Amino acid sequence: MAKEKGFFLKHGLDVETIYIPSGTMGMQALLGGEAKILVGDGSSVVNARLRGARVKIVMGLVNYYPNLFFSTPDIKSPVDLKGKKVAVTRIGSSSHTATVMLLKKLGLEEGRDYTIMQLGSTQNRLAALIKGLIQGTTLSAPESIMARNAGMKVLIPSSEVMKLGVTFQHQAAEVMEGSLRNESRPFMKAFAMGYLEGVREVYRSKEETMQVLSKYTRITDPQVLSASYDESYQAIDKEGSLVEGGIQAILSEITKTDPRARDAHPSDFLDASIISELSREGFIKALWSVK
Repeated sequence: MAKEKGFFLKHGLDVETIYIPSGTMGMQALLGGEAKILVGDGSSVVNARLRGARVKIVMGLVNYYPNLFFSTPDIKSPVDLKGKKVAVTRIGSSSHTATVMLLKKLGLEEGRDYTIMQLGSTQNRLAALIKGLIQGTTLSAPESIMARNAGMKVLIPSSEVMKLGVTFQHQAAEVMEGSLRNESRPFMKAFAMGYLEGVREVYRSKEETMQVLSKYTRITDPQVLSASYDESYQAIDKEGSLVEGGIQAILSEITKTDPRARDAHPSDFLDASIISELSREGFIKALWSVK
């Protein structure tokens, strides 16, 4: 939305957006210098920084896990996933960590009770679910709407995910640490301003958001687009807030396989300087006070 409405250009940025199908692959692009800013999952940042990469989260975009867990129609309850296949994008990705956390809350252990399959994009996982190649996966709109239309079952709704207390850094704006201290910092601040103006537009204009969603997903069904908007927009944080609890949840899960996570603190992975600066300057307050 920020790009389509010209908010990045308003702040002096000519932004090129590139779709990358998983957070793990996106992090590789950031570390390799192919991207200046990555809109990705918190797990990728935590894993990369624990391995020595100088990456930081500068904005929280979606600060909890909003996706629904779908299953094939024959799965009547989570316990029926025992012995079944559950798909994620990549091992170590947001979808993997959140899925493991969620199913553990329901008494199911990865490896012991179900098998994780790495299938990449949401589209790939939806196709595999419909074909019965897997029995469960998390999906976001618009694929979640398509799954419903195809007769797939919402095994664990988002309301249940929240009740289970799955706090999670689902999406964030991520940069190389050096970008916050050199000549690139004004670029990062301008990105944050343009992005937040785009978020305001998403909240205020369903029709325009549906048009942008249609352009980037190539979905033309107005019912799917409308339902996708209704299901998703309120998950987007209005102020780009950084929440340590979401990072702590990831660290707690990663500790099982990476002992370096035990000594890490959520603040090691966050840099609130840009959001704090915009708040002090009154930008965020003014943004949401405009009628």
